[in-house]
Amino acid sequence: MNRNMKKFMMYALLIPAMAVSFWSCSNSKTNVQQLEGKWNITEVNGEAISTQENTPFMEFNMAEKKIHGNAGCNIFNTSLETDANDISALKIAQGMSTMMACPDMETESKILQAMTTVRAVKAGTDANQMLLVDEAGKTVFVLSK
Repeated sequence: MNRNMKKFMMYALLIPAMAVSFWSCSNSKTNVQQLEGKWNITEVNGEAISTQENTPFMEFNMAEKKIHGNAGCNIFNTSLETDANDISALKIAQGMSTMMACPDMETESKILQAMTTVRAVKAGTDANQMLLVDEAGKTVFVLSK
């Protein structure tokens, strides 16, 4: 094989490998441990959460594998499961919440129902954003600091 052919073959293999690398970084899995702390819920199933009197949030305690939060009116508590073989795997159990009647129960219902569909965490657009995704990789929650 001549020198030009070797160069061609090298580039022919290198360019697709680089493209795959760049694509995978934009959709990168993130270690669930980075969820530690309080995150505001800014979006659920593609719908932006409007600013309310009580901003919905999730507060993750990764050491105890627990989540405490507010779904817009009522507070909730639940547990989570992780997977030692997949650093991004996350499953949120159905939890308990207070039962006050509120003006916007629709948003609250969407948040509480969506939690049980979460299966993993992915990086957001920057360090102050995380995405919780379902089994198919579709964004369920957009969380922000």
